[in-house]
Amino acid sequence: MASRSRSEQFVFGYGSLVSRQDACARPVGLRDFRRAWNVAMDNAVDLPGYKYFLDPSGDRPAVGVTFLNLVRAPGHIVNGIALGVTEPELDELDARERNYARTDVTKRVAGVPEGTVWAYLGTAAARERYESARSAQRAVIAREYYDAVLSAFARLGTEAAAEFAASTDAPDCPIRELERIDMGRIARPHTR
Repeated sequence: MASRSRSEQFVFGYGSLVSRQDACARPVGLRDFRRAWNVAMDNAVDLPGYKYFLDPSGDRPAVGVTFLNLVRAPGHIVNGIALGVTEPELDELDARERNYARTDVTKRVAGVPEGTVWAYLGTAAARERYESARSAQRAVIAREYYDAVLSAFARLGTEAAAEFAASTDAPDCPIRELERIDMGRIARPHTR
């Protein structure tokens, strides 16, 4: 199967991906969705090639680290950016966004050149991890992630920042100082 060119596929960035904006990224809106803080990873579980978080004391707290997600909301619009991507870049994003499933949202995005627009929507398991952590009062948002998302929208301008605030549900868990630690990827053995 031939690889699609950069101009034929896009990813709708609505959170941390907005910080990846480049000269080719363009502001767009996604119809019938809102943003919610309702996807979490279990910080007590090691996943090869992923990440975990430490608190300022250097301890690894047993918390559900919470991230943004898109939830269906007829009549609403979420602002974000359309990033042109190649097939290898999509593969990298699929690995990075392991709490999310890549979903075709092309028909809900206006203003993007002909092609496919993908958005990463939280998986049922990731939403369940959040609900479980929230119920146990263990759900938290890493301050660095929270601030990075707000800063990315601020760089798009005051109107984009205001649209972000209007299309995002307020978090219902605390924001904590946490240091992100990326785990090394497992090297695959070379075969001959």
